Amino acid sequence: MAVSQKQIAEKLGVSIALVSRVLSGRAREIGIAPDTIDRVLKAAGEMGYVPSAAALSLKGKATRTIGVAVYDFNDPFFGTLIQQIQAKAHEFNYSLILAGFLNRIPDEQDLQALYKHAIDGLIVIGTESDARWLESFHHMPIARIGHGGECEQSVRISTDEESAARLLINHLVETGRKNPVYTCANLPAHRLRSEVFVEVAADCGIALAVEQSSERNAFAAGEDAARQMIQAGTTADAFICATDQVAMGALHALVDAEIDVPGQMAVTGFDDIPAAKQFIPSLTTIHQPLATMVQQAFEAVMGPPPPQILLVQGELVARKTT
Repeated sequence: MAVSQKQIAEKLGVSIALVSRVLSGRAREIGIAPDTIDRVLKAAGEMGYVPSAAALSLKGKATRTIGVAVYDFNDPFFGTLIQQIQAKAHEFNYSLILAGFLNRIPDEQDLQALYKHAIDGLIVIGTESDARWLESFHHMPIARIGHGGECEQSVRISTDEESAARLLINHLVETGRKNPVYTCANLPAHRLRSEVFVEVAADCGIALAVEQSSERNAFAAGEDAARQMIQAGTTADAFICATDQVAMGALHALVDAEIDVPGQMAVTGFDDIPAAKQFIPSLTTIHQPLATMVQQAFEAVMGPPPPQILLVQGELVARKTT
């Protein structure tokens, strides 16, 4: 339970006004004795007093509170990011205000928590090309972990997609795969990633086909796309999946069809969520350095630096599906 200035005053037998002046740093201006100031500060520390964010905001001071807007609470990659952000908030002594979007679509109702609280900055988790809802927060530093529009006033932090695509495609070529297919859900990040993979594949002399499911759920999309290709008699020898969740859905369909992985079909993912290693067979994927990305996001909102794009290098993790 939060400790109030009234409780501190009652413990010390002094007035609430005196405690307020000490904790606001104005005690010496009105001649409060140094030993009294020390007593109040000591009691406040022992009792765990924390000034309210609203009060700090009214005084024009930083509240040490950061808003976090998440595009999809069901995405396990985003869940891992939130865990990292919480750990970093503890490290820097910040509080978090969490907001999420229904069906990945920003809505005023979803943003109410961010409007109601005095936040010093905003971290956005997810990709979106047209985030006009961010205009309400342009007075504060914004960091997006993901891709944003060209005119977005934020620091955008993401894995170098081109480098990651080259790692995966080179790995598949080296293991004898000649006819991969990119599979994805109907989501902005998946479509953006497909464009990069198609370009990199062309540089490697591969005409990469794209199978985009109408599903927006990643696992269902992978399962749907794989089943459609199996039923059509696909000649592909590898599924390059937009994310690990898409890859797990594709693996589910391949197992149902009794197609050997990786003997007949290789499968790759992207993100390296914890389940990628635990899945049977364990998933070849691109590891995204989340700790680095979260560190950069916190540095951005504690800045504020000018809008910019920061790319981090992913790492190929080869497991049993290739």
